[in-house]
Amino acid sequence: MPGSLKKNTALGAVPRPIHSELKSRRIVWEKEHPVRWSFMKILRETSTLKQFYPQINPYTEVYPVRDHVWALYNDSFDGAGDVWMYLIEGPKRALLVDTSFGVGDLKGLIRHLIGDKELIVCNTHAHYDHCYGNAQFDRVYCHRNEVPDLMTKNNPDIWDYLFNNTEEPVMVWDERVEPGKPLYTDFDRHDIIVDRDHRETYRPYEIVGVEDGHEFDLGEGWVVEAVLLPGHTPGQCGYYDRHHRILFCGDLTGIGQRKPQSPYSEFCTVEALHDALIRLKPRFAQIDGVFPGHGAWDQSQLILQYLLETTERVMANPGNCDSVQEMIRDGKVQQSMTKNIHQWTALRYSPQRVFRKQVLKSQSQDSLIP
Repeated sequence: MPGSLKKNTALGAVPRPIHSELKSRRIVWEKEHPVRWSFMKILRETSTLKQFYPQINPYTEVYPVRDHVWALYNDSFDGAGDVWMYLIEGPKRALLVDTSFGVGDLKGLIRHLIGDKELIVCNTHAHYDHCYGNAQFDRVYCHRNEVPDLMTKNNPDIWDYLFNNTEEPVMVWDERVEPGKPLYTDFDRHDIIVDRDHRETYRPYEIVGVEDGHEFDLGEGWVVEAVLLPGHTPGQCGYYDRHHRILFCGDLTGIGQRKPQSPYSEFCTVEALHDALIRLKPRFAQIDGVFPGHGAWDQSQLILQYLLETTERVMANPGNCDSVQEMIRDGKVQQSMTKNIHQWTALRYSPQRVFRKQVLKSQSQDSLIP
């Protein structure tokens, strides 16, 4: 969800600055996450891992995290969490996990890193901060549950929400944003590789849905496996690099809000995430590092166990949360609850989206409405 255009004055609402050479300049910020901020500041300001190729893509920082594996960093372009993409180079093929917002020449940067090897592009899920760069490629893979959502993002209008589309200036976090200018993060609109001034030239990319357990062969026995980890979205999917024993997990800790009649809506529940983690649990010991879509990476597999335990606590007593926030959505007051995850972050969920049966019941009730 995009950040608020109104500046928050609460403690920690404006994070302490991190020096950046990127062309993007954030206007709207998310609230500071203390552990995440410390990791990001040390990494981005002092780490010798950082590689930056502004002549190719001035919006992306590159960090080698294993041999032939890179983490690619982008600022958020809509005021929410800053984004990680991941690139795995095998002997014959490479695989890219997520494509971020599609600002800057991502494809050119990938080619600089891997040369002319065949590239497989995969999405963890179909949210804007993970899939808008898809338009720079010809084919994208995702879990089959995610295909309906991704199809709605396969057009040249998806970036419109990033701009002030009114005829008047608006105030955003005490800054005046003129008509046509970016609202959340300042950047050059022409650095969206898709030609938005001639939208009729947009060429849709091919979307290929895969099953849980699908194997991507990078050559000479190097396999990356799709691992369904739903909840945040119906087809939220991790990718497990068996060679390095690392899991690129996407977004795990926020259960998505969806209309009950949306395809596969019952997968956006705490129960669906719990069941996926139960299936994965026998393999937790085979995972040497977890790389999320946001925040600190190369985390212990213990966070998966702690997340599983958190889902169990929520399912045992959904109302026993650590915080609750009320919001207006579709004209109705809704609650967003959080349950703290030991030594990590918090699981965000709605009390109406704990169990599959809640969603299925709502679907059946809606179907009776004339």
